[in-house]
Parts: sequence; structure tokens; C-alpha cells
Amino acid sequence: MKTKTYIPILLFGVILLVTSCSQKKNTALNRFYHNTNARWNGYFNAKEAYRGGTEKLANGHRDNYRERLPLFIYGDDDAANAIQGDMDVVIKKCSRVIEFHSMDIKGKEYCKWIDEAWMLIGKAYFYEKNYKECKPIFKYVHKKFKKTETKYEAQLWMIRTLFETEEMDRAENIIYVMNNDGDIPEKYMAEFKALAAEYSLRTGDVTKAIILLEEAIKWQKDKQIGTRWMFILAQLYAEEGETIRANEMYQAVVKRHPEYEMEFWAQMNRALAYTSDDGSAYDIKRVLLKMLRDEKNLEYRDKLYYALSEVYEAEGEEEKQIRALTLSTKTSVDDDYQKGLSFLTLAELYFDRPEYIPAQAYYDSTVQYIPDDFPDHAQIVNIQQSLKDLVEQMLIVQFEDSVQQLRNLSEDELEAYIDNIIDDRIAAEEEKRRLEEEQENAIPESSGFSGFDDPTAAKGKWYFYNDRNLQIGEAEFKKVWGNRANADDWRRSDKTSISPDDFADFNDSMGDSVMAGITDRTQYLKDIPFTDEALAESNKKIADAYYAMGNIYKENMQDIPAAIGAFRNLVSRFDTSEHHMNCYYRLYRMYYDLGRDSANYYKNYILYRYPNSDYAKIIKDPDYASKLTDKNKAVRDRYNKCYYYYSRGFYQACIDYVDKSMAKYPDNDYKLKFLYLKALSKGQGNKGELVASLKDFAGRHSGTDEAKDAQNKISILTAEKKVSEVKPPPPYSYEKNSKYLAVLLVPKSGHDISEIKKSVANYNKAYHAMKGLTVDEAIVMGDNYMIAIKQFSNELGAQDYYESFKGNHTSLKKINQQNFKFLIISYNNYAIFFKDNRPELYEEFMKKNYQL
Repeated sequence: MKTKTYIPILLFGVILLVTSCSQKKNTALNRFYHNTNARWNGYFNAKEAYRGGTEKLANGHRDNYRERLPLFIYGDDDAANAIQGDMDVVIKKCSRVIEFHSMDIKGKEYCKWIDEAWMLIGKAYFYEKNYKECKPIFKYVHKKFKKTETKYEAQLWMIRTLFETEEMDRAENIIYVMNNDGDIPEKYMAEFKALAAEYSLRTGDVTKAIILLEEAIKWQKDKQIGTRWMFILAQLYAEEGETIRANEMYQAVVKRHPEYEMEFWAQMNRALAYTSDDGSAYDIKRVLLKMLRDEKNLEYRDKLYYALSEVYEAEGEEEKQIRALTLSTKTSVDDDYQKGLSFLTLAELYFDRPEYIPAQAYYDSTVQYIPDDFPDHAQIVNIQQSLKDLVEQMLIVQFEDSVQQLRNLSEDELEAYIDNIIDDRIAAEEEKRRLEEEQENAIPESSGFSGFDDPTAAKGKWYFYNDRNLQIGEAEFKKVWGNRANADDWRRSDKTSISPDDFADFNDSMGDSVMAGITDRTQYLKDIPFTDEALAESNKKIADAYYAMGNIYKENMQDIPAAIGAFRNLVSRFDTSEHHMNCYYRLYRMYYDLGRDSANYYKNYILYRYPNSDYAKIIKDPDYASKLTDKNKAVRDRYNKCYYYYSRGFYQACIDYVDKSMAKYPDNDYKLKFLYLKALSKGQGNKGELVASLKDFAGRHSGTDEAKDAQNKISILTAEKKVSEVKPPPPYSYEKNSKYLAVLLVPKSGHDISEIKKSVANYNKAYHAMKGLTVDEAIVMGDNYMIAIKQFSNELGAQDYYESFKGNHTSLKKINQQNFKFLIISYNNYAIFFKDNRPELYEEFMKKNYQL
């Protein structure tokens, strides 16, 4: 009897369930069913996946506090790939919510979670950086749900998207409309003001951005986000020169006790923003020194010392600034950027003095550490290279001068001098060993400047025993071994089985070797120019060095006084040199540009001493330089005409025109090029004659670039050639509006083609259900299986599918990891492709024409 009563109840429950599933009936039961299932099934799970993905993004983000922080954290391409699995779950879950629970009846939506589902899909696409997909979604939500608060959220996310796609005009329009809308809910005001501030920052209006960000902070109820915006506001104050306000805002950030790195940089930036106009720096220095004594700041000491150096700079304490910067470089742990920045500041200080030798050493160190994207990187490298060239010449002069002085000493004096050098170097070597032993047991100082030597101080009497060469040695070491920690057995990968005594004998022998080198008298005598020939060679080196120094000062460093000094040293020290005439003319021009009377002296000297030179002619006739330029242009034009004849196969015409050009301009800068064209033209039509002509040219002009090229051509002409039949490329044509299909090529060996086909079909159902795509049976094409996915009505549809397919790292993860060839192809090209059976050629065509 009970069983019979259960049957109608069960039947009623089934009927009730079926009727409530309807999405087209607006009843209380239907709304209850769809709202409940939408919220607690698909939407809840999607939101959890979204929260997990955004938390993963936030946790993986590392702020660069040396730059202005971003107001919102979106992550780079790697971050987007890392959270794509979470966002794909969001898209899939919310799509099912919309598909199975939407109650869109006569244009009105009765399931209240559908707008939220659409927004989650749009935000998921945004974090995947798929802006093509999220823009129409945000637009749809704003239009479809215009009577709900969700429309404001859609507008805000549309603004974010337009920022990322750099559509600033459209973003400005939305901001303008929202700014005039008095009904924006309070919960969106902070985000709106912050986005408006970001627009102002992106368009360069920092003043307006500050005002908007101040308002955003007042509206923001989330403490962590508000503190971040306060930090950015302090950065903006500092950028605008409002250092007092910046200092106050950084202090406010510290009082909120944010994560330690932000608190640390807030204190740091107080020092970096300080100027002498802000009053006493006592409080800032006190805080920095206290932080230096704190053990937890060991890895930050390089930055703290740098901040302290900035305070000393503002106070005009240059020597203290230098010592703080030196400590910054010495205490650096693993921050190459900071180390490079500290070295750069030291380099610029010495450069401005100017003291070029220490400046060059510090620029060398700078270039070793700064990354390629460091501000003004190219300019820094140029200065470093110019200084390197300059210091090399300065060292040549100093070295040659020092050894020339030694040649005049008596044998006893020279021997005594060398003995003193040897004694100094032995003492220095022993001191070096003592310091190394102490360093092994030393406890690092917590703070202060004691214990650090002046990096520019000389270390002994012998010329090359100084800090400059120690830094060169360090640089050479790093080129071979990289940045190595100061540790025993640094060349070994496995250090566990080594005891301190294992290499005692080896170390003793190394010590003996070093001492033998120091005490070897021949090493100190070999460079002294005892003979007249050696002295002449030494003088030539000095003259060449002075000339090079003058040109570097003038052309690379725009240091005219130093250039004048170098050229005057050259002409005053030596009666003649191959550089004299050039030096006199350069001195004349520099003095003339400075408006100095000395210009007349050098002008008259050139006219008297070198009356027939081009320089004298330029002085007499100001138009001579332009005439000389015209001559060079005429020669260049003639060469171009000769090359035209040669390239078109008019070889005799080329030979004749070369002869005429050489007769008219016997001395010209293109002489070798003319002769090479003639040699190339002589043997054309006869391989043996061409080889003979090139051999004759290469023999007459060996060592030149043209001769080397001639030798290469001779090698090619005399080598055996294998002729192989070349199959012509297939006649593919670009068809924008044709119908398309996608093709996946899978190597036949080692792959389960049925599983791959199933994965592609499942992917299409989950992500492209509305497109009606079909997956054909796999067919064999050469060494591959070919799976065709069709069809797409035009090129754009196929391109979108391609990007979505290649960008999927969840359901298609295994397929995409194996880098199978994946192509989009029009139907006409597909027929050619299948017949040609050379997929690599079509892939080249596709990438060229479809920008994939």
C-alpha cells in the first residue's frame, strides 16, 4: 500500500523538476530553480577559480620600486599563461551557467546571476590578455543590463581594456560619461577615480592624476590597495618636485605597516626625494643609519648606502657621498642593478671633476652590471668606450714617459730603483695575504665607513701596480668566470670532499711562482728604451697617443680645453710627427671657434710651413672645403655609374669608365674599389680569365677587404658544383574572403591520432560550441596524419580560431607542447597544399600573409 502512494509522489517530483527546468517560463519555481543552480553550482565554482587565478597573479607579481608602481596589477604574458588554466575554467563554467540557466524572456533576463557570469567571462578573457573577446562582452553587459549596477562595472573594465589596447580616445569618452553620471554606486567610486588617474598618467598629465588619486584614496576601503595607492601618490609628489609632501606621504605609508619591502622603499624614497630646501636631513639620516644596523637589512645595505649618498649630495658633502657609494658597491649581495647604479654615480662624479682614469674604471664596472634596458644604456656604453680608449692612450703616455726616465739612470741607480720596486711589491704581496687570512675569519661591520680604502689610491711605486690594473684584472676574470662569490674552491662544482690542506703544496708552489715573477729583474728592464731606435719607437707611441687623446676629447667628449692641451703637448714635445699638420689645423679651428687670438698664430704657421696643403687652401679659400666635397661627390657618382654598368652586364663599358675616372681623378678614396670592379669585369664570359684577373688583383692588394672578397670568389669559382633539380614553389594565392579550414599535422610515429582528434573535438565543444565546427577523420599525408577542422566563413574567423587554439594551455596543453604544425588555409589553397605535400612551404606562405 505504501509503495503505491510513493509512486505518485515520485512522479510529481519528476514533473516538478522537468517543468522548473524550463528557461522560457517566468514562474517563481523556475526562477528559484535557475537562480539557485546558477549561483551555487557553475557561478560559485567559476568565482573560486577566478579568485585562485587572481591570487596566483598577485602572489607572482614583483614590484620594481625603482620605478613608479602600477595602480593595477595585470601581469605580463608569462603571468597570463600561468593563470590561463584557472581562467579557462571560469569561462567554461560561466558559459554553462548562461547556456543552461539564462531566462531571457522577451528581452528581459530573470536569472539574476547571468550578468555576473558574463562579467566573470569578460574579466577572465582580460587576464588572459584576449582583448578581442572581452571587449564585446563588456559592451554587451553595459547595453543588456543597463538597469543594474553591473553596467558600471562593465564600463570600468572596458576602460581597463581600452588602456591595454591603447585606445585612449574611447577610454576618455567613457570616463567623461561616467564623470557626469551622478548615480555611480559608492562601491565603484574608488576604482573609477583610480582609472581616471591612470588615464591622466598615460596621457602625461601628472598634476591632474595626483588630484584624482587623492580622491581615489579617500574612497578606497581596502587597506592594502589604499596603501599601495598612497605609495604611488608619494612617488608622483616626488616626480613633481613636491618633496615635502612626498616625505609626509611616505611616512604615512610606513605608519600603515605594509609588507616589509614597501615599508623599506618608503623609507628609502624619503632619502632619495630629499633636497636641501626641505630643511635638516637629520631625521632621514638617523632612520637610514638605524636600518643599516638592523640585521634583517643585510641584503638591502647597498640600497641604504646609496640613499645615504643621495642625502650627502643634497647637503654638498661630496667626499661623504663618494664613501657611501663605495660602501654601496662593496655591500651589494645580488642586486646588479643597484651595484651598476652606484658605480655609475661614482663614474659621473669623477668624470665631472674631471678625473678620467678613476672615472673610466667606474664606467667599466657600471657596464658590467647594468641591464640592457637601463636608462640611457647606449649613451653610458659610448662614454665607457670613449673613456676606455682615452685612458689607454693616457696610460701609454705615462708608461713611455716613466721608462724613458729610467734609461738615463746609471747602472747602479737603476739597480737600486728596481730593488726598491721589488721590496715594495713583496711587502704588498705579504700584506695582501695577511688581509686575505683575516678576511676568512672577519665579521662584517654592521655599518659605518671605517675599514674601506680609497678606491683611487695608488698601491706602489711601479707604474702598473695600481687600482686601475686591479679593476682590469677583475673585469677579465668576470669575462671568463662570471660573477663569483668570494669563496674557497670557486671553480669546483662539488666542494664537499675538499679539506683546507688538500692544496697546501699547490698553494705553496703558486706563492713561489708569484714571488719568482716579482723578483725577476728582466721583467723590469725589457720595456726600457736603451737604444736610439727603441727611443724613437717610444716617442712615436707617445705622439700617436697624444693625437688620439686630442681627437677623443674633442669629438667624443666635447672637452675642448683638454683637446687643446693634448694637441699642444704633441707639437711642443716633438719637432716633427705625422700628426703635426693635422694638430696645427685643429688647434687653429678650436681657437678660432673660441674667439681666441691664438688662432692667428696657428693659421700663419700652417700657411708658412704647409703652403700647398689642403688645410692651407681651406684657410685661404673658405669655399675650398665645399669644392673638395664636390670632388668627392663626383668620384662617388662615377663609382656608382661604374657599378651600374657592371651589375647590368656592360663589362667593357665598366672597364672604359673606370679608366676615364682614374685618369680624371688619379688620387681618390674610391681607387681600390674602381680597380676591383675592373678586375671583376675583365674576365666575365670566361671562367679562367676571371680567376686569373682576380688572382692578379688579390696579389697586388693583399690584406684589403677587396682582396679578401676576391679570394672568396676565387674559391667559389674553382670549387666543384653539384646541380640538382629544384621543384618550383606551389602557386598559393592570398584569398581574404574565401572559406577556410584549419589543419593539424601530426607525425605518424609515436602519437595516438584518435586521442588527439577527440581532444580537438572536445575543445571545440567547450570553447566554440556556437560555431558549428566539425572535425574530419584523420587522413595520411606523407609522414603525417592530417586532421581538418572546418569550416570558417572568412580569413578573420580562421585567424581567431588559430590564436585561440594555439593559446590554449589546458585542454590542448599536450598538443600545443609538442609544436605540431597547425595551419589555416583557404579551400582553393588546400587542394594545392594536399597535392604539393610540402607543409613547410605553405607555413612560410601563411606566416607571411596572415601575420600569425
